[in-house]
Amino acid sequence: MTAFLFDGTKAGLLSCLFFAYYEKIYPDVLTASPVQYAIDDYVYEIQSDEKKADRVLKCLISSKTRQINYYLDFALKSGEDIKFTIIFKYLKKIIDNPQIDISKNYADADVLAFNDLTNRIKYETHRFKGFIRFAESKDGILYSHYEPDNDITELLMPHFTARLRTPFVIHDTRRNILGLSDGMKYKIIQNDGRIDVYLSDDEGEFIKLWKAYYKSVNIESRENERQMRNYMPKRYWKNLPEKYEDF
Repeated sequence: MTAFLFDGTKAGLLSCLFFAYYEKIYPDVLTASPVQYAIDDYVYEIQSDEKKADRVLKCLISSKTRQINYYLDFALKSGEDIKFTIIFKYLKKIIDNPQIDISKNYADADVLAFNDLTNRIKYETHRFKGFIRFAESKDGILYSHYEPDNDITELLMPHFTARLRTPFVIHDTRRNILGLSDGMKYKIIQNDGRIDVYLSDDEGEFIKLWKAYYKSVNIESRENERQMRNYMPKRYWKNLPEKYEDF
Protein backbone atom coordinates (compact mmCIF):
# COMPACT_ATOMS: atom_id res chain seq x y z
CA MET A 1 0.00 0.00 0.00
CA THR A 2 1.16 3.52 -0.79
CA ALA A 3 0.17 6.31 1.59
CA PHE A 4 0.65 10.08 1.61
CA LEU A 5 0.99 11.76 5.01
CA PHE A 6 0.37 15.53 5.03
CA ASP A 7 -0.78 18.37 7.29
CA GLY A 8 -4.52 18.07 6.57
CA THR A 9 -4.85 21.50 4.96
CA LYS A 10 -6.29 22.39 1.57
CA ALA A 11 -2.85 23.51 0.37
CA GLY A 12 -1.39 20.27 1.68
CA LEU A 13 -3.94 18.17 -0.21
CA LEU A 14 -3.29 20.04 -3.46
CA SER A 15 0.45 19.64 -2.88
CA CYS A 16 -0.14 15.88 -2.65
CA LEU A 17 -1.72 16.01 -6.10
CA PHE A 18 1.26 17.94 -7.47
CA PHE A 19 3.68 15.38 -5.99
CA ALA A 20 1.65 12.44 -7.33
CA TYR A 21 1.68 13.68 -10.92
CA TYR A 22 5.28 14.92 -10.80
CA GLU A 23 6.64 11.67 -9.38
CA LYS A 24 4.07 9.39 -11.08
CA ILE A 25 3.23 7.93 -7.68
CA TYR A 26 -0.46 7.59 -6.84
CA PRO A 27 -1.48 6.79 -3.24
CA ASP A 28 -4.01 4.29 -2.00
CA VAL A 29 -4.55 6.36 1.14
CA LEU A 30 -4.16 9.98 2.20
CA THR A 31 -4.02 10.79 5.89
CA ALA A 32 -3.24 13.71 8.15
CA SER A 33 -2.61 11.48 11.16
CA PRO A 34 0.30 9.05 11.60
CA VAL A 35 -0.99 5.48 11.74
CA GLN A 36 0.53 2.02 12.07
CA TYR A 37 1.59 0.72 8.69
CA ALA A 38 2.61 -2.74 7.49
CA ILE A 39 6.26 -3.43 6.81
CA ASP A 40 5.76 -3.43 3.03
CA ASP A 41 3.81 -0.14 2.95
CA TYR A 42 5.32 2.95 1.36
CA VAL A 43 4.67 6.21 3.20
CA TYR A 44 5.53 9.59 1.70
CA GLU A 45 5.46 12.71 3.86
CA ILE A 46 4.29 15.56 1.64
CA GLN A 47 5.15 19.12 2.62
CA SER A 48 2.57 21.82 1.97
CA ASP A 49 3.69 24.21 -0.79
CA GLU A 50 1.45 27.18 -1.60
CA LYS A 51 2.89 27.75 -5.08
CA LYS A 52 2.43 24.13 -6.11
CA ALA A 53 -1.04 24.12 -4.56
CA ASP A 54 -2.00 27.23 -6.56
CA ARG A 55 -0.87 25.57 -9.80
CA VAL A 56 -3.01 22.52 -9.10
CA LEU A 57 -6.01 24.66 -8.11
CA LYS A 58 -5.78 26.66 -11.33
CA CYS A 59 -5.73 23.40 -13.27
CA LEU A 60 -8.86 22.22 -11.47
CA ILE A 61 -10.72 25.51 -11.93
CA SER A 62 -9.94 25.52 -15.67
CA SER A 63 -11.63 22.13 -16.10
CA LYS A 64 -15.23 21.66 -17.21
CA THR A 65 -16.29 20.39 -13.78
CA ARG A 66 -18.12 23.36 -12.31
CA GLN A 67 -17.67 24.97 -8.88
CA ILE A 68 -14.87 22.58 -7.97
CA ASN A 69 -13.17 25.06 -5.62
CA TYR A 70 -16.44 25.51 -3.69
CA TYR A 71 -17.06 21.77 -3.43
CA LEU A 72 -13.46 21.12 -2.44
CA ASP A 73 -13.80 23.52 0.50
CA PHE A 74 -17.18 21.98 1.29
CA ALA A 75 -15.89 18.39 1.27
CA LEU A 76 -12.97 19.31 3.54
CA LYS A 77 -15.55 20.03 6.27
CA SER A 78 -16.28 16.31 6.49
CA GLY A 79 -15.45 14.61 9.76
CA GLU A 80 -14.87 11.21 8.16
CA ASP A 81 -11.45 9.59 8.44
CA ILE A 82 -11.35 8.64 4.75
CA LYS A 83 -12.33 12.05 3.41
CA PHE A 84 -8.87 12.94 2.12
CA THR A 85 -8.63 9.76 0.07
CA ILE A 86 -12.10 10.29 -1.40
CA ILE A 87 -11.35 13.93 -2.27
CA PHE A 88 -7.95 13.09 -3.78
CA LYS A 89 -9.40 10.44 -6.08
CA TYR A 90 -12.17 12.79 -7.19
CA LEU A 91 -9.75 15.63 -7.95
CA LYS A 92 -7.48 13.24 -9.84
CA LYS A 93 -10.47 12.20 -11.93
CA ILE A 94 -11.09 15.87 -12.82
CA ILE A 95 -7.47 16.45 -13.80
CA ASP A 96 -7.52 13.32 -15.96
CA ASN A 97 -10.75 14.43 -17.65
CA PRO A 98 -10.51 18.22 -17.96
CA GLN A 99 -12.78 18.50 -21.00
CA ILE A 100 -15.88 17.00 -19.39
CA ASP A 101 -17.98 17.77 -16.33
CA ILE A 102 -17.63 14.58 -14.28
CA SER A 103 -19.69 15.80 -11.29
CA LYS A 104 -22.85 13.93 -12.36
CA ASN A 105 -21.17 10.73 -13.55
CA TYR A 106 -22.48 8.62 -10.69
CA ALA A 107 -21.58 5.42 -12.52
CA ASP A 108 -18.00 6.23 -11.55
CA ALA A 109 -17.22 4.95 -8.05
CA ASP A 110 -14.94 7.90 -7.20
CA VAL A 111 -17.53 10.46 -8.26
CA LEU A 112 -20.25 8.63 -6.34
CA ALA A 113 -18.10 8.46 -3.19
CA PHE A 114 -17.40 12.20 -3.36
CA ASN A 115 -21.08 12.98 -3.94
CA ASP A 116 -22.10 10.81 -0.98
CA LEU A 117 -19.51 12.58 1.20
CA THR A 118 -20.83 16.06 0.38
CA ASN A 119 -24.45 14.93 0.69
CA ARG A 120 -23.83 13.76 4.26
CA ILE A 121 -22.48 17.21 5.11
CA LYS A 122 -25.52 18.87 3.49
CA TYR A 123 -27.91 16.55 5.32
CA GLU A 124 -26.35 17.19 8.72
CA THR A 125 -26.36 20.95 8.09
CA HIS A 126 -30.06 20.79 7.21
CA ARG A 127 -30.78 18.74 10.33
CA PHE A 128 -29.07 21.13 12.69
CA LYS A 129 -31.04 24.09 11.39
CA GLY A 130 -33.84 22.44 13.33
CA PHE A 131 -31.88 20.71 16.11
CA ILE A 132 -29.92 23.72 17.40
CA ARG A 133 -31.22 24.93 20.79
CA PHE A 134 -30.29 28.37 22.10
CA ALA A 135 -30.21 29.51 25.72
CA GLU A 136 -29.91 33.05 27.08
CA SER A 137 -26.75 33.81 29.04
CA LYS A 138 -26.49 36.30 31.90
CA ASP A 139 -25.07 38.78 29.37
CA GLY A 140 -28.19 38.46 27.21
CA ILE A 141 -26.33 36.62 24.43
CA LEU A 142 -27.90 33.49 22.99
CA TYR A 143 -25.65 30.45 23.29
CA SER A 144 -25.89 26.98 21.77
CA HIS A 145 -23.55 24.00 22.05
CA TYR A 146 -23.57 20.95 19.84
CA GLU A 147 -21.32 18.12 18.61
CA PRO A 148 -21.78 17.63 14.85
CA ASP A 149 -20.09 14.83 12.94
CA ASN A 150 -18.84 17.37 10.40
CA ASP A 151 -17.32 20.84 10.72
CA ILE A 152 -20.54 22.67 9.79
CA THR A 153 -20.62 25.73 12.08
CA GLU A 154 -19.65 28.06 9.22
CA LEU A 155 -22.47 26.60 7.11
CA LEU A 156 -25.04 27.25 9.86
CA MET A 157 -24.06 30.82 10.68
CA PRO A 158 -25.71 32.58 7.67
CA HIS A 159 -29.00 30.81 8.41
CA PHE A 160 -29.19 31.85 12.07
CA THR A 161 -27.71 35.32 11.55
CA ALA A 162 -30.47 36.11 9.04
CA ARG A 163 -33.21 34.81 11.32
CA LEU A 164 -32.23 35.79 14.84
CA ARG A 165 -30.94 39.33 14.22
CA THR A 166 -29.47 39.34 17.73
CA PRO A 167 -26.04 38.44 19.16
CA PHE A 168 -25.50 34.70 19.48
CA VAL A 169 -22.83 32.02 19.72
CA ILE A 170 -22.83 28.53 18.23
CA HIS A 171 -20.21 26.34 19.90
CA ASP A 172 -18.97 23.12 18.32
CA THR A 173 -17.68 21.47 21.49
CA ARG A 174 -16.10 18.56 19.62
CA ARG A 175 -13.70 20.84 17.71
CA ASN A 176 -13.91 23.83 20.09
CA ILE A 177 -14.93 26.06 17.18
CA LEU A 178 -17.08 29.11 17.82
CA GLY A 179 -19.45 30.87 15.45
CA LEU A 180 -19.91 34.44 16.72
CA SER A 181 -22.60 36.79 15.42
CA ASP A 182 -23.56 40.33 16.41
CA GLY A 183 -26.90 39.93 14.66
CA MET A 184 -25.66 41.44 11.39
CA LYS A 185 -22.40 39.71 10.52
CA TYR A 186 -20.51 36.70 11.84
CA LYS A 187 -17.08 35.15 12.11
CA ILE A 188 -15.62 31.73 12.94
CA ILE A 189 -12.82 31.31 15.46
CA GLN A 190 -10.84 28.35 16.77
CA ASN A 191 -10.94 28.49 20.55
CA ASP A 192 -7.99 27.16 22.53
CA GLY A 193 -9.33 27.40 26.06
CA ARG A 194 -12.31 26.41 28.16
CA ILE A 195 -15.60 28.27 27.84
CA ASP A 196 -17.88 28.77 30.84
CA VAL A 197 -21.40 29.97 30.12
CA TYR A 198 -23.77 31.11 32.87
CA LEU A 199 -27.45 31.12 32.04
CA SER A 200 -29.78 33.95 33.00
CA ASP A 201 -32.22 33.34 35.82
CA ASP A 202 -35.12 33.46 33.39
CA GLU A 203 -33.48 30.90 31.11
CA GLY A 204 -33.23 28.39 33.93
CA GLU A 205 -36.97 28.73 34.52
CA PHE A 206 -37.69 28.43 30.79
CA ILE A 207 -35.75 25.16 30.66
CA LYS A 208 -37.74 23.79 33.60
CA LEU A 209 -40.98 24.77 31.88
CA TRP A 210 -39.87 23.21 28.61
CA LYS A 211 -38.92 19.96 30.35
CA ALA A 212 -42.29 19.91 32.10
CA TYR A 213 -44.08 20.51 28.79
CA TYR A 214 -42.03 17.83 27.06
CA LYS A 215 -42.88 15.34 29.79
CA SER A 216 -46.58 16.24 29.77
CA VAL A 217 -47.03 15.67 26.03
CA ASN A 218 -45.02 12.44 26.02
CA ILE A 219 -47.31 9.40 26.28
CA GLU A 220 -45.18 6.74 27.98
CA SER A 221 -47.34 3.84 26.77
CA ARG A 222 -46.82 4.93 23.16
CA GLU A 223 -43.16 5.87 23.39
CA ASN A 224 -41.26 4.75 20.32
CA GLU A 225 -37.54 5.36 20.84
CA ARG A 226 -36.65 3.74 17.54
CA GLN A 227 -38.73 6.27 15.65
CA MET A 228 -37.27 9.08 17.77
CA ARG A 229 -33.76 7.97 16.81
CA ASN A 230 -34.76 7.99 13.14
CA TYR A 231 -35.86 11.62 13.41
CA MET A 232 -32.94 12.64 15.62
CA PRO A 233 -29.89 10.40 16.27
CA LYS A 234 -29.40 9.62 19.93
CA ARG A 235 -25.88 11.10 19.94
CA TYR A 236 -27.54 14.55 19.58
CA TRP A 237 -29.88 14.16 22.54
CA LYS A 238 -27.47 15.24 25.30
CA ASN A 239 -27.38 18.78 23.87
CA LEU A 240 -31.17 19.20 24.02
CA PRO A 241 -32.73 21.03 27.02
CA GLU A 242 -35.50 18.46 27.32
CA LYS A 243 -32.80 15.86 28.05
CA TYR A 244 -30.86 17.88 30.62
CA GLU A 245 -30.70 16.04 33.95
CA ASP A 246 -29.67 18.98 36.17
CA PHE A 247 -32.84 21.09 35.87
